[in-house]
Amino acid sequence: MKKNIISSLLSAFILFSCNSSNEDRATDNNSEITNTPFTEGSIEMGIYSNNIDLGKLVGKIDFSRADIKEQYEQLTANDPEVKPIFDLISNMGNQNPLVSWAVTLNIAECTYNIKENEVLGKVRGFGWTMDNYYNKSQDQASIYLETLTQTEMINEQDKRIYSAYKPSENGGSATMNELDLSLFNRETQNAKQTVSGYECDIVVYTPKTMDENTPIQLQKLVVYKSPLINDVINFAHPFYVEEKQGILRIDVYYLNTETPTLVMKPKQIKETKPTTNDLTPRTTTPVYTQDDINWGFKALGIMMSGWGMLEKN
Repeated sequence: MKKNIISSLLSAFILFSCNSSNEDRATDNNSEITNTPFTEGSIEMGIYSNNIDLGKLVGKIDFSRADIKEQYEQLTANDPEVKPIFDLISNMGNQNPLVSWAVTLNIAECTYNIKENEVLGKVRGFGWTMDNYYNKSQDQASIYLETLTQTEMINEQDKRIYSAYKPSENGGSATMNELDLSLFNRETQNAKQTVSGYECDIVVYTPKTMDENTPIQLQKLVVYKSPLINDVINFAHPFYVEEKQGILRIDVYYLNTETPTLVMKPKQIKETKPTTNDLTPRTTTPVYTQDDINWGFKALGIMMSGWGMLEKN
């Protein structure tokens, strides 16, 4: 029960270091289709809503400074890249405040470093960072979260937290949420779509039943997968979907609309040789277990710490 609470809180509000490369693949649908398997390298993921790149805000505020609110106000008044983000959040708030909150907490960008049976997702959010690590062959996984803010609302020892676990004992990826396939209809589409040069099969998940009394729930999930992509990547995604091929794109529908609420897709795919450092997650103590409810609440506190700084006088 505790784990379900934690997973529900995090999965509703998060979807999740680039190296030099000899070959970069663009994301456009008209790009040349590749037939070469991707087994190692880095994939820079973006999170979008209504075709707006939510990651445009990441890195534009220096959270080590004391004038967070002033920096934010300057951005909203003068930066044409971030104004659409705030307009989007405001408009969604009129439809469903919780969906607006979900979009707010998805202002992030992520790079997946992949090599054989390992993946390390390096996430940069609004005032926080995360390392999401998985080693398939060793059945090891861990999550490291750290606030970038100087907030006094979080105890010093809780400004960075760490959890390690065995996925085989936790039913998959405990980072966000494993999709319980028994609760969803699964339909494979006849059409295919190219994502970053890879021809992908499209699978649509829809809930078998809907609860009208639930303020926010998943209306539909669309995944784009390719047999050429190392499937270890699936573990680093915010929704863990048990598919045998590597998932390159996820469309998330929290509203009953024709367009997805959130889209996670690659900005850039680089075939490189990851270093040991690229695949080494940060750690700290104590080490939390995934069924510790304190972990979930402390994680949410960190992920909201950037926005909390805007409320200071």
